[in-house]
Amino acid sequence: MTWQRSASQWFRLPAQQLWEVISRLELWPQWNPAVAHAELDGPLREGTSGRYSPSHRLIGPLHRRTAPAFSLTAVQDGRRLALRQPQPGGSQDVEWTLEERDGGTVLTQRVSVAGPLAQQFGLTAGEPLVRGFELQCARLFRLAAPPAPSADAGGRALTVIVGGSGFLGTLLAADLACDGQRVAVLTRSASASPFEQITWDGAHDGEWSARLGAEPRLRLANLSGVSLDRPGTDENLALLTASRVEPTRALVEASRSWDRPVEHWLQQSAVGIYGDSGDVADESTQPPQLAGGLAAVVRAWEGAADGAAAEHRTVLRTAVVLHRDAPLMTRLTVPARIGAGGHLGTGGQWFTWIHAADWVRIARAALGLAADPGGSGLAALPDGVVNAASPQPVTNRELMAHLRELVGVPVGIPAPAALVRLGAGVMRTNPALALDSVRAVPGVLNEAGFDFRYPTLAAAIKELGS
Repeated sequence: MTWQRSASQWFRLPAQQLWEVISRLELWPQWNPAVAHAELDGPLREGTSGRYSPSHRLIGPLHRRTAPAFSLTAVQDGRRLALRQPQPGGSQDVEWTLEERDGGTVLTQRVSVAGPLAQQFGLTAGEPLVRGFELQCARLFRLAAPPAPSADAGGRALTVIVGGSGFLGTLLAADLACDGQRVAVLTRSASASPFEQITWDGAHDGEWSARLGAEPRLRLANLSGVSLDRPGTDENLALLTASRVEPTRALVEASRSWDRPVEHWLQQSAVGIYGDSGDVADESTQPPQLAGGLAAVVRAWEGAADGAAAEHRTVLRTAVVLHRDAPLMTRLTVPARIGAGGHLGTGGQWFTWIHAADWVRIARAALGLAADPGGSGLAALPDGVVNAASPQPVTNRELMAHLRELVGVPVGIPAPAALVRLGAGVMRTNPALALDSVRAVPGVLNEAGFDFRYPTLAAAIKELGS
């Protein structure tokens, strides 16, 4: 039995610069917070032993007392480093490979666990090592990159991400950082981060506005707002609206006072604006003027961005984003693992989705950057509304079938709508996220020739489980 996870990231750096950090295992804790300590007992070559300890407060001490030494199983200068940690009845392998491509380097990290307890050790020992891979890469870039440029940054634009500490903001910030872009996160409270942080209160003018207004060139990604994944009470709907509208209005007002307009303004939105309908919706579809619910929240969010001082503004109506670290994946896979992964409601409602890697590429293009770093792929999106969604939405019945395949449970008990609503109350989520039917398609992206890496749900789910 084997448990395995792999992930890749492109860096605008030569392979040797990354190798100089990765090959010094004592630096591993500086770019992967799941590791508390690592060291080798001898020179960097195959067969050398060493030890590492997890940073988890319970697993770490147990590992230090009971785990034997690991050994290096592959050392290829500038290209590959691998180690093997014995486990009861099996082993855990960690491997990093470097491949120079498109003027930079692709780092691939693979963690695999083999043996009769592979699944258990995979979740307790392997999973922490791979979680937050994108942030790991951002920290790695900072360790490997040359000193930061001077204040004028050679004329490069600063990309400011509002909501940059959230799930999507972190993915975007990390990708841009690894591309060598100047990135800053606008946040209410600073924390440990590999990105520059600019504090604000999300509502009023302040030093943050002067800081951004002083930039000769500025890009802005507005991803503000608390998670939609909460019960649909009037109080929560008001919170969802306020957490989006107030920061957006503050940004718009500030932009009007700056000497130069924002070059590219990415305004986050959601396909939920199309409401509960099985009809196909592209960017030409007029959203219904509903009085309440999530559609009204999103409509207010978009409207708050009107009047922004920007040369280009793209509104990304984003579908459900699939990523192995996304909280949604836990909500969907846990029931499937225990045999409750049948279709929800009628099973015929439409599910509009997009893989996280494609969302990041679309967001890059919305910011006027090449969708694929290294200068390839779509380099810009037209102004206006863009559905950031896969070209192939699926029914809930199809979604749950793929999730059962992902977790290796071939059958699942269906849940009628009434049971879904009851369960949503217990799990503190909104049943509309599972029961509403949204069938949005990416008309603008298709016309622009955007090349989806994961156009089908089967391909996306396969990657999530690899």
